[in-house]
Formats: sequence, C-alpha cells, structure tokens
Amino acid sequence: MIFVSSHARQGGAERSLMTLLSALSTRWVAKVVCLGQGPFVDELRRRGFPTAVLPTGAGGFSIARSALHLRRLLQRTPSSVVHANGIKAALVSVLAAPGTGSSVIWMKHDYSWDGPLANILASRCVAVVGVSRAVTEALPPRLRGRVHVVHNALAATAPEREAAAERLRALLAMDSTGPIVTLVGRLDPAKGQRELIAAAPAVLERAPATRFVFVGGEHEPHLEYAARLRREADQGPLADTVRFLGHRDDAFELIAGSDVVVIPTVVYRGFGRESFSLVALEAMAAGTPVVGYDDGGLPEVLSDCGRLVAPGDRRALADAIAELLADPDLRQRLGRCGRDRAAREFSVERMTAAMKEHYRAAASGTRP
Repeated sequence: MIFVSSHARQGGAERSLMTLLSALSTRWVAKVVCLGQGPFVDELRRRGFPTAVLPTGAGGFSIARSALHLRRLLQRTPSSVVHANGIKAALVSVLAAPGTGSSVIWMKHDYSWDGPLANILASRCVAVVGVSRAVTEALPPRLRGRVHVVHNALAATAPEREAAAERLRALLAMDSTGPIVTLVGRLDPAKGQRELIAAAPAVLERAPATRFVFVGGEHEPHLEYAARLRREADQGPLADTVRFLGHRDDAFELIAGSDVVVIPTVVYRGFGRESFSLVALEAMAAGTPVVGYDDGGLPEVLSDCGRLVAPGDRRALADAIAELLADPDLRQRLGRCGRDRAAREFSVERMTAAMKEHYRAAASGTRP
C-alpha cells in the first residue's frame, strides 16, 4: 500500500497515521509520501519507513504537479490501495489514481473544505473513513454507503499519575498543593486558550490556589495572538497563576499530572472544531477528567466520562471546572470512567483491525 500524508508536521492526523503504520506489519507499507517537508518525515525515516517527499502548495499547479509525480510512483510501485491521510492527500491521490489500478481511501481527520470539494472527492474514493461520526456528517446521504468511522487510538502507556503530578509541580516550582488546570494545544485562536483565560477569574474565586498551565508552541500566523494571551495572563487576578510551557514532548505526562484538562475549542475563521481530540483521549487514558465545549467530535470521544458545556459559555466552563476541583470523588469517578472507556473503545488493535478490513474491501472491490 501507498500512504499519502497531507502534511509533515506533528499534528493529530500525523500522530494517528504513525500509530497505524507502527501497528501494521511491513508488508502493508510500500511507501509513505508526504506532501511537504517537516518533522513527521524525519520521524518516519527514523523508524525505517520508506518515505518520499512531494512538496505541495495550495495552488492548482502545485497540486497537479504532485499528482503527476504520485501517478508515476503508483506506476512504478503498483498498489491496489492508496491511503490518503487528509483532504490535500485525498485530492492529490484522486487525481493521480485513475488508470493505475489503485483505489483511494480517504482518511478524513477534520472539516476542511466541507461542501462541494469534499463531496466530489468522496464520490471519487472507494471509501471515506472518518475519525469520528461528527466529521462525516456534512457528506451527502447519497454517499453514505462508502462512509465509515474508525476512531483514533492511543498507543502509549499512560504515565503514573502521582509521579507525573510531582514532576509537573516541580516544573512549575509549586510549593503548594493547589490544583492544576491544563490546556494542551498550539497557541492558536481555535484551540480556545482565551476561553480559559476568560473563565479563570471565576474559577479563582472558588479555588484561589489554582494554577493554569498552557502547553503548546507559538507558530505563524498567530504570533500576535500568543503575545496577547501572555499580556492578558499577566494582568489582574491572573498574575502569577498562569504558566506557558511552550511545546513539550512530554505533554502526555503533564496531562497525567494535572487535576483537570480543559478543551474549549472554538470555531475561528471557519476552522477549529474538534474532529476527535487526541488530548481528550490521552486525558481519559491517564485518568484526568476533562471539561470542554459540547461540539464536534469531543462528545463522541468523552461520552459521559467528562463535563461538557455549551460552546462559548465561559461562565458554564468556569462552573464546570470549579465543580470538579471542589469534588475529588467526582474527579476520581470520571477518571475511572475515562480509563475504562479509553481501553475498551480506543485500542490500537481495534483501530488496526478495522482499517485492515477497509483495505481488504477496497482491494477486492467490495464494501465491508
């Protein structure tokens, strides 16, 4: 099989693909093609996957050029199935595949270009596999027969919570036992850091010793947004209660060491809805309760193992956080619920078996 990745960053779609590739035997993976250069390419090569890079911009000429290169690759390396990881990968693969004997499976990770383009691509793919039901809802009913859902999975073992909490407190130089509320995500308006900044004063009124931790790096084009966050966090009641830790490779451990993880994702310029939320899955696996906005794929991941409030309701967000901080038994119950659900519903074995079924069906021209 040929796997095509829309990007080469280390985002959720790339992490999910790496989990899948690592679980598949080598006979399933003929080549991984990335439509850009970046850390994901380095990680693929470090792990021994045969990898090619086709730098691909957003313009039609660049898309067509990459499709031509991919077509030549498919002719040299026959593959009955192409796994297109993301919408750009699906577009390039659909343009490249005709006449090569390859069928395209589009792994749909987000809501990008939902509407005419997504509908056309879906009609040209043998299957569309969404990471959640929510991310497939915009596709028209006439295509439902080829639309499926396979949830993301978590390969890593959750850190031990007590040790993780001690390490996080040491990192923050905290000499108190006050609660820690954490948001993990790049500093981007869609990730909702300002939602938590706005809710934090109301949380502090009820739990004055709370510390708020933001894990995630700054990036273009949102450097001014990051600077604004820091200014807002350095004022009034939030002064000395907020820490920005930047990008961290040990984010899973920091999640495990937190008392509450917050996922207040918002729509920003048409983008931002959580299609799945790997952060929520990591929190569940670690036994850390989650508070978030009731939108996108997050309710599907959490079920009743977290606290969800209406999107944009910052007061309700603050109330839900404060409720959990005031009730250790509730946090423990939600933590147990999350651990059980993560192990039961989001195992690597379950995800891999489902994807193999779709690959076999695509190769044989049938539908599972």
